Amino acid sequence: MACKACASANLQELTGELSASFSDVKRANLSPVYVCQEVVVCLDCGFTELVIPAHELDQLKRGSAASAT
Repeated sequence: MACKACASANLQELTGELSASFSDVKRANLSPVYVCQEVVVCLDCGFTELVIPAHELDQLKRGSAASAT
């Protein structure tokens, strides 16, 4: 597997934690979405990939829809 940004093969799988929160005023009352997931990091350029699990992705979708109301 090669890095999608720089084509390096110097990739490392790590466990990562991400807190995703909405920054606009309309959604300031929404709780952050916490994601603990495996991430792949390029140790040459820093490009990082992760897949957000379905449950957390649904929370982000609901939060995104909240701004439309």
